[in-house]
Amino acid sequence: MAKALVCINTESDNEDVIRNLKTLDGVNEAYSSIGAYDVVALIQADSILELKEIVAKNIRNMENVKSTLTLTMIESKTPS
Repeated sequence: MAKALVCINTESDNEDVIRNLKTLDGVNEAYSSIGAYDVVALIQADSILELKEIVAKNIRNMENVKSTLTLTMIESKTPS
């Protein structure tokens, strides 16, 4: 399972972007953010390639999305 955090800058309406994100397959969570990015979303897919497709084809093409930064999560191998 592949996971990533997607940091999103929006043109305006954060709530509209969050509503639209929550309708996409692979988007587990989406929140408004204060700081360098307006919205942060947690996405999940079966592969890195699928994550890339979710971001490139769905999120970046969404109305009011200005830019994205994707942080792919890598599971740590160190014991707890």
